Amino acid sequence: MNEWHERRWLRRHAIAAPFGIFAATALLVARSGQWSGWESLELAATMVDLGAVLYAMVAVLVERGVDMVFWALERKKQREQENKAQIQAELLSELLNRVSPQTKKELEQVARDQGISLDNLPPR
Repeated sequence: MNEWHERRWLRRHAIAAPFGIFAATALLVARSGQWSGWESLELAATMVDLGAVLYAMVAVLVERGVDMVFWALERKKQREQENKAQIQAELLSELLNRVSPQTKKELEQVARDQGISLDNLPPR
């Protein structure tokens, strides 16, 4: 999957780079206060290298920022699942401590059927 993601990343930036570099260069020329229409193309040509560097910096920051957001969301989901499993185990352990042996066996079977692990129960 990582190879697929890298190819997708490269393709996306190969398509966007000319537009991004143009926009970054146009902003540089506009911010210089020397924009006067088509006559400013020579000035813009001298700033293309800096525009390319600025575009690349922004593109990398955005790409990695998006990756970090999705990583954080995945990590949060994982922690929630771990917490849910821990709460289920604690509740099951408490129930098993308070019921008769027959009911205890039935609860253990239901837990197994639901995919709740009985191996990591808190001490009773």
